[in-house]
Amino acid sequence: MLKGQDIICISSADWDAPLWTNKQHLMSRLAENNRVLYVESVGLRTPTLAPHDRARLARRLKHYFAGPRRVIPNLYVFSPLLVPYYAERRVREINNRLLRREVQRAARRLGMRRPILWSYVPNAYALVGHLDEQLVVYHCVDDLASITGVPSRAVAEMEEHFLGMADAVLTTSKALYEARKGKNPHTFYFSNVADAEHFGKALKPETPVAPAVAALPRPVAGYVGALDAYKVDFPFLAEVARLLPDWSFALVGPVGQGQPSTDLGDLAGLPNVHLLGAVPYREVPAYLKGMDVALIPHRLSDYTTASFPMKLYEYLAAGRPVVATPLPAIRDISLVRFADTPAAFAAAVRAARATDNPEAVQARVEEAQGHTWEERIRSFDEVLERVAQAVASRR
Repeated sequence: MLKGQDIICISSADWDAPLWTNKQHLMSRLAENNRVLYVESVGLRTPTLAPHDRARLARRLKHYFAGPRRVIPNLYVFSPLLVPYYAERRVREINNRLLRREVQRAARRLGMRRPILWSYVPNAYALVGHLDEQLVVYHCVDDLASITGVPSRAVAEMEEHFLGMADAVLTTSKALYEARKGKNPHTFYFSNVADAEHFGKALKPETPVAPAVAALPRPVAGYVGALDAYKVDFPFLAEVARLLPDWSFALVGPVGQGQPSTDLGDLAGLPNVHLLGAVPYREVPAYLKGMDVALIPHRLSDYTTASFPMKLYEYLAAGRPVVATPLPAIRDISLVRFADTPAAFAAAVRAARATDNPEAVQARVEEAQGHTWEERIRSFDEVLERVAQAVASRR
């Protein structure tokens, strides 16, 4: 099913975002055997005057007028220009017309025929039936309506429409699956996965520890990912850092990318906490190599309890011990230590390092190798082939 196809991906992330998510990872791999039109984020969150949002708007204008651009073989990125406001129905209707016109134009320019419409956002419902698409896939990787700054009622309404229109719904957590399976009979659960080969470089002798981490006093507990207040529990992590004054805490990633109002609070001022900023994807294994324990200190909210953090299998592929708050999506993974209070979390961090050994490292790597992009694409291919046959039999 997923070979020799034209795929139009409506994404919730810009292609060149500082942190790649499942959208870019999956579409870059699908482009190896298909042609992909990657439509960048349609902006469910109303932008602010923060520098990050202003810079993003400037890039969007530049890329919009350039039209679809080839970034890797068989993958073209298009930046639509829409009104970044979805709370009002009239504005949504304007955006629907704009999105249809712009995507149709980009697809015609590339000569796409009978594409698969693959969307990560529910406002793609406006495109269904307007692209001569052969299949509609809703890849639901987040509870978008629960994200801070997003018009939740409007997003929930759009998702209700899209769930009824999609031929297949792919979810990345059991919570997302349970909430949507009753609204579409072709709803499936597939956890997030990792590029095990890439993150496995952290275990290679030839991979040096990143200088920024090598310079820190050992032991080092680290976090790699977006530092946004709706996701990371900063007060919780600050208390953990206070309880472990002999540890260095290395935080790798952009601050406030998804939530410009993010305030790190006391965390940023602690002497053993080090903000290392965003780093290129290719360098992440070198940062992980210098970490004794990898952290997932996510707050428990409607958003996080429905999400499956990609970083879990990335950490495991790098052989790192993992300590996390008790997120429902990953609670059944026995290789992770869970703690729901700062004191318990700090104790788990110490225990994770104290009990680490080569056998434990190998077990983590093997767990990650069972959850790779190659394996996931094979699963998608099988499921979508069955769905396509069912759709064809109804027409």
